Amino acid sequence: MDLTARAGAARPGRIAGCRRCAPAVRREAISFWSRLLARRCGNRERAAVMFGVTFQTACNWWDGFSIPTGDKVMQAMRWWPEDFADDAAGDRADG
Repeated sequence: MDLTARAGAARPGRIAGCRRCAPAVRREAISFWSRLLARRCGNRERAAVMFGVTFQTACNWWDGFSIPTGDKVMQAMRWWPEDFADDAAGDRADG
């Protein structure tokens, strides 16, 4: 039996055992990324250049319409590890 189906998470975007947490996690990720760009890049143009994406993609990140792919997140983690450590520490402290 498929593990996803057995866990009750056969639909895309669902986390096993948590019907409501996937959208919440996505909202947190979008908010975190948008704040990170504002703090570290300063403007949309710089974000586009730093991450090698189109200006429109940088605007979508900045405005909270989308989040980056894993390679962009990994790059940001290399550049600013303290921002990710601070966020993870906050998550642990909250629950």
